[in-house]
Amino acid sequence: MSEIFTLQQLAQLQRNFVKRKIQINLEQTKYKVIDEAVQILEWKTTPSEFECHIFWKDTYVTDEEYRRLLPYQRINHFPGSYMLGKKNELCRNLNKMRKQYPQDYDFYPKTWHLPYQSEELRNKQGTGIFIIKPEANCQGRGIFLTKKLDSFLDKHYVVQEYISNPYLIDGLKFDLRIYVMLKSITPLKIFMYQEGLARFSTKKYVRPQKKNLSSVTMHLTNYAINKRSKDFVFNDDTNKDDVGHKRSLSSVFKYLKDQGHNVEQLIQQIKSVIVKTIQSVQADLAHLYRSQQHNADGIEQCFELFGFDILLDSNLKPWLLEVNHTPSFSTDTPLDKIIKKNLILDTLILLDIRNKPKKNYLDQKRAPTFQRPLKMSQDEKEKQLNKVAIFENKHLNGYLRVYPDENFEYFEQFMPPKQKEKETQILQLQFEITKPPEKIQKLQTETRPPLGKVPKRLSTNQSFSELEGQQIQQLTMRNVVAPQTRTSSQQRPFSSIATINRPVSAIRKPLYGTQIQNPNQSSNQQKLIYPPPIELPPRPVFKIIPIKTFSFQKIENTQKNE
Repeated sequence: MSEIFTLQQLAQLQRNFVKRKIQINLEQTKYKVIDEAVQILEWKTTPSEFECHIFWKDTYVTDEEYRRLLPYQRINHFPGSYMLGKKNELCRNLNKMRKQYPQDYDFYPKTWHLPYQSEELRNKQGTGIFIIKPEANCQGRGIFLTKKLDSFLDKHYVVQEYISNPYLIDGLKFDLRIYVMLKSITPLKIFMYQEGLARFSTKKYVRPQKKNLSSVTMHLTNYAINKRSKDFVFNDDTNKDDVGHKRSLSSVFKYLKDQGHNVEQLIQQIKSVIVKTIQSVQADLAHLYRSQQHNADGIEQCFELFGFDILLDSNLKPWLLEVNHTPSFSTDTPLDKIIKKNLILDTLILLDIRNKPKKNYLDQKRAPTFQRPLKMSQDEKEKQLNKVAIFENKHLNGYLRVYPDENFEYFEQFMPPKQKEKETQILQLQFEITKPPEKIQKLQTETRPPLGKVPKRLSTNQSFSELEGQQIQQLTMRNVVAPQTRTSSQQRPFSSIATINRPVSAIRKPLYGTQIQNPNQSSNQQKLIYPPPIELPPRPVFKIIPIKTFSFQKIENTQKNE
């Protein structure tokens, strides 16, 4: 792997991009650094929802907004990205994968979702320190440490085991904010930015005790919490990005390398954490994306920037704390501005937005008869994917390709099977369940009759006693054992429609009261016909009701008498 860029190298990097007349809608974002990156590309901002090529929004996007997207437009969120951004959803998805791959999904602390896992968590009390987080809050709001859980088991929280042995720099606990770009969900394409942030707590770390559990500036590394502390040191010089309580990611990697640690191995572990986390929701995101996408040109209509918060323990193992679907792009310090400005600039370049799809769409609309665009063939899709991959490799700038990469075969085992593969797996499983044992199957193949002419069917009234001089095997084309000789009262028919003589113990009760017995039979025998006659519905009974008759003349006479 090549060396990680330093902050100065990233700032001085020459970026090649084609100047195009692209319009972007920034009406629903509050960050000015995005507008500054757009000006470098010489794009134009527009409030129009029809003219723009790309939308940038700071919040989740509704299904209705996805449906309103035109085929040439893109937006900076995937449908269903809350499955990563919300702590309760992330807990559910990672726990699901941990059950299937316990050794591979051991990169995040044991996590429980209350109140649904309260009984499981009740038995864990007294075993350590727990950190309790609200389901959907951000910037460290509502987070606290505790040993007792009884008062929270019936409330909606996410509970994690507290990692009490973090790696310390200058005696301070810190975490890494790593920016990840999900460029495509089908096929899956993930990129990690080489530069990020390291957020430090402002109070020197001491193992959690009863006295210091409430010290948030010691145990929490959130920038929104620590910047309010009087001990917080801002970094005002980008040339000294290893000073203060917010530092660059590259400065931490340089410090670890100087301490003799294997930084390349650490970066590979961080990549693995990123890929496996996104793979845990890939199937759901792909389903939602396909249900909303309505173009046939193969344009990747959605992309998203995530902020992965990763903590290093004393053994330098990376632990995933949470994922931010809308990371903050505020620029309080020069360090923030130089990192986030280049991040957004490299993201917009990597998207490779062009005017041709918009022109094709407008031409189709202006045509006298609208024609639905033809779907791309498989060869055309593969050619387009190859062109996109070539462009991405040339315009990575500050990004590293995380997936697919040289470890593609290892990560492929965590990908959900395709729909066709699912169907074949289900059919194969059903076949294995219904397949007869080997002995029975072998017997069936050995006793299979040879091919030949189909014999004439026997009469429905013939019995075995009438088949003298004929071979049963010749008539039935089967290897059948001839029945034993029976008395006349025990003779059975060859087919199921003949007359049967059975002893009284085996006789069914007559189906109808009008069924007639044969007087010629003995008292211990009875004749039944199979199949039984069809039961007819009872005939309706009509009763004649007399109706009194009257005449109008009689009525007139009665009125006169009155």
